Amino acid sequence: MKSLKLIFTCFFLSLLFSQTTLAQCDFPTGIAVSNESSTSATISWNESASAPGVAYRFEIRTSGLPGSGNTGLVQSGSTLDGILTTEISQLQISTSYFLYVRFQCSETPVFSPWSPAIEFETTSILAPVSNQGINISDTFFTAVWFPSQGAIGYRIDVSETSDFSNFLPGFENKFVIGTAVFVDELSPNTNYYFRVRAEGNGGTGFETSPNSNVVEVTTLTEASSFIVWTENGWMPNIEPSIDYDVIINYDYNTGGQEGIDFPFYECKSLTVNEGFQFTLASGTSLIVLNEIINNAGSEGIVVENNASLVQIEEEAPENFGKITVKRNSSEIFRLDYTMWSSPLSDELTNSPQTLKQFSPGTMNNRFYSYNTTNDIFDSIANPNAVYFEPGKGYLIRVDNNHVPYVDENSVPASWEGIFIGTPNNGEISVSLSNTGEGYNLIGNPYPSVISAESFIENNVSNIDGTIYFWRRRNNTSGEGDTGSFYASYTRFGGTEPSVSQGSATSEAPNGFIQVGQGFVVKALPSAAEVVFNNSLRQFEEFDNQFFRSSSAVLGTEKHRIWLNLTNVSGVFSQMLVGYTEGATNGVDLGLDGKFINDSNVALTSTINNEEFIIQAKALPFNTDDIIPLGFKITVSGEYTISLANFDGIFVDNQNIYLEDTFTNTIHNLKEGIYTFTAESGVHNSRFILRFSNQGLGLETTLNPNAVSVLTNDNSISINSGKIVMNSIIIFDVQGRKIIEHNQVNSSEFVINGLSKSNRVVIIQIKDENNNSISKKLVF
Repeated sequence: MKSLKLIFTCFFLSLLFSQTTLAQCDFPTGIAVSNESSTSATISWNESASAPGVAYRFEIRTSGLPGSGNTGLVQSGSTLDGILTTEISQLQISTSYFLYVRFQCSETPVFSPWSPAIEFETTSILAPVSNQGINISDTFFTAVWFPSQGAIGYRIDVSETSDFSNFLPGFENKFVIGTAVFVDELSPNTNYYFRVRAEGNGGTGFETSPNSNVVEVTTLTEASSFIVWTENGWMPNIEPSIDYDVIINYDYNTGGQEGIDFPFYECKSLTVNEGFQFTLASGTSLIVLNEIINNAGSEGIVVENNASLVQIEEEAPENFGKITVKRNSSEIFRLDYTMWSSPLSDELTNSPQTLKQFSPGTMNNRFYSYNTTNDIFDSIANPNAVYFEPGKGYLIRVDNNHVPYVDENSVPASWEGIFIGTPNNGEISVSLSNTGEGYNLIGNPYPSVISAESFIENNVSNIDGTIYFWRRRNNTSGEGDTGSFYASYTRFGGTEPSVSQGSATSEAPNGFIQVGQGFVVKALPSAAEVVFNNSLRQFEEFDNQFFRSSSAVLGTEKHRIWLNLTNVSGVFSQMLVGYTEGATNGVDLGLDGKFINDSNVALTSTINNEEFIIQAKALPFNTDDIIPLGFKITVSGEYTISLANFDGIFVDNQNIYLEDTFTNTIHNLKEGIYTFTAESGVHNSRFILRFSNQGLGLETTLNPNAVSVLTNDNSISINSGKIVMNSIIIFDVQGRKIIEHNQVNSSEFVINGLSKSNRVVIIQIKDENNNSISKKLVF
């Protein structure tokens, strides 16, 4: 009994304390509901007497007490202290609800009791408002209306009489999902009438609204500019062209439509009616002079991978309705990244696609924007709340369940990106930041390919004229710094991306920027923005790549050489140099491309002591010209320089020579690759690109820059280029001889059987003429 009494006493004290705590935190008063509609309402309250505090919390229920769980709970939410009203949406029509509110006084948390219930009811579903008939011709028109809140569908009547004493066949109480329907098989110069009712589910069951207003439509005496794709083909039977507004009232696929009388390549405007689908197939394009109207939901217009949807008029009426645009990445592995930019937005409905909706399988911390000030990629805190902005680029890692890289037998695969929204059209300005180094991540904002050359030319007063494309696979094998993460492009041409572990994240840039492609530009100090417009958009067929060969460059005189720096461990750097009209021997914005300098491995040329990955020189070409090259590496060893490609005058009999000033060697790159050894570091005076080998007096004495000393486990390899070594002696720092080799008689020699102890040694090398040099080494 004693213990039971103690328990009861503790419980009573606990209850008393709890009530005291709650009494110190008061629920708000003056709770009210206003502006009730069929699916929404405004809720408000007066400030709690216990304020200030943390927040107000509310529940909307159809049954059950507040805080009792999910049964009967419709919505819950909160507002910060001081905010005494909020809007409630997504309610059901003709439904009774109960509102409860309480106050959170502290972070502990300490809550007030819930307020008494405030009952309110949403209104019945309202009648829709019918709009004017559109797309009116002699035998058809499109009936349209404004949506009613809470509607799941509509019923339409069409009649030749205003009292609806009779109906057109198939148009008495016809059910429609959406807010438009195509009405055909009509007579010319005839009056027709339509009215609409909304339907939805409410608290009392299925509900139908009253009739809308009645709209009168008079068909034309003669055919209009509208032509319609129907189950029976084009109506009337004429070829679609830029002079006709096209209405899709039956499924259409540009990749091969059975029973088609005329192909469909262009139109004045495009409208897809509810219930049907227009598919722009891969490898096909469509030019639309004016607007695109999609009444059939996001699947009503589908732009497949490698298709191009081009609009011409900058000031065309706004596009309407969401569409779907598909875009395949390059063939990549899990953990690889792609730079994306959306061709769609959705300002009309204020529900644009988020980054997470675009790539739901990507981990939340693997979505990035570019921080120009700090020159780093910043992880986006909440990709569920960040939308694609037109013309802005984003770095996104592929789906976490994508095919992984296991070993050299792994096969990469492309990933299908699906964009949903309203197609972007017209001029789009993207603000630039010139803080830090001035690099900005932007992208193609259209559902069509655009000309990279035209983009550079149009914006050369705002950017330095080089486009950088992310193309490197994520480093999963631990090989270290193997080259730049970017391919580069100017109006002179582009550098090839490297291939690491069997794939690259993009193809070589060659004049066109694909749908969905993000890229980096460098803002000039006075720049504020770059501008995209419809003049950049291209109408052509193309292959599955993020970049395409350019036909526009064929009219410009260009003579180009692409050089590759490689080794067996995967190092890769490509540079482009040559001659073209309009270039000088200085820096030419839009033609010369600076090395982005994101790697300590590169083969470059030099202009004004700066590294360039692309250099265009002035015409006319002169065989006496020389081009100093620079290269830098992080690991000592054997490397190669080779011709990757060449065009113009170099296709014929013009040779291309590489001079190695360290080894006193002239090598004709057209006859094969040049192999050499080099120590880690920067070597900006070793190589010269030449076009003649006449009159060159090369030195034949021992040159310390020409001698490379490499280590491998317990051996030291020495290479003196073209000079024959006679003797090699290794000393310690105190001058004591460690090992000596005489009568070497070779330009390459390996000393084996040494014990590595991380001490400084000095290697003395003599040639056949008794010239000597010394090299210091930690071994």
